[in-house]
Amino acid sequence: MATITPISAENAAPFTLNGVPVHGSQAVLVDCGTHRLLYTSGQVAPAGPDGRGDIETQVRQVLDRVRGLVEAAGGQLTDVAKLMAWAPRREDVAVYASVRKEYFSHAPASTTVISELVEPDILIEVEAIAVISPAR
Repeated sequence: MATITPISAENAAPFTLNGVPVHGSQAVLVDCGTHRLLYTSGQVAPAGPDGRGDIETQVRQVLDRVRGLVEAAGGQLTDVAKLMAWAPRREDVAVYASVRKEYFSHAPASTTVISELVEPDILIEVEAIAVISPAR
């Protein structure tokens, strides 16, 4: 039977909507015995003036949060098998793809969707799935 453990990281604070924390985990680690799967929640740039309107800054903040969660689960970015991204502006996808290459030496499977996000200042949301070797 798989064990599911909530994972958190200091730089990946729980998401709030209108000042109210949204119920859920930043990520969960599923221990299947022979391997562990990490599923992150959608990561967004922190609220505040830093990065407002700046897609490159937001992408870096979001990918730093993803890295923090993967590392908190005992992995590294090379363990990421899949990335899913949502962006409200089509023109921002190229920036996301360019910055993403700086973070990932490999090419994880990837899906990017143009979609309205929950708050107008959020320009990118990313979630990841990573396959992490069992702790030894």
